[in-house]
Amino acid sequence: MLKPEILAFLAVVKTGSFTRAAELTKTSKARVSQQVSSLEKTLGITLLHRSTRKVRLTEAGDSYY
Repeated sequence: MLKPEILAFLAVVKTGSFTRAAELTKTSKARVSQQVSSLEKTLGITLLHRSTRKVRLTEAGDSYY
């Protein structure tokens, strides 16, 4: 089974949104953000470029995905 942090990352990539990822994983947007940030810290890389309107993969995030 995949770790919750990885599942959160996959949900964000699949939906393109932290809000929709939270709905998909039945958790809060804040929790999804914390999980993705935790994964990035563990890996030592930035997986996602975040802006107020858009979430997109970094090159490293694309490779990880």
